[in-house]
Amino acid sequence: MENERKKILIAEDNAINQKVALLLLQKYQQTIDIADNGRIAVEKFRKQDYDLVLMDLHMPELDGFEATLKIREIEESENRKKVKIFAMTASSVSDESERCYAVGMDGYITKPFRAEEVIRALD
Repeated sequence: MENERKKILIAEDNAINQKVALLLLQKYQQTIDIADNGRIAVEKFRKQDYDLVLMDLHMPELDGFEATLKIREIEESENRKKVKIFAMTASSVSDESERCYAVGMDGYITKPFRAEEVIRALD
């Protein structure tokens, strides 16, 4: 991976999962923001660009599916570059993965994830 810093938004409502994600990714010296739910993730996305969004699927206020749809609407309406959005899920149910792609996600990573999976998603 290039030495250029990438900006990652982690949309995750579980504080332990947030800390694990931060610990796994900090050795790669990326810029990381945390959103505690889908609504906050959408608001953060409105204000700045990200290279990757890691989106928990099951969050309060807006779940990961709804938040992804809103982010894709913002990109379309503001003619912004399409950000990579990867679902983070503990489930490997195939209909859930199909739903991820249907709302515009680029892929999914099962929890607990390995940092290398995220870094590959950035490339």
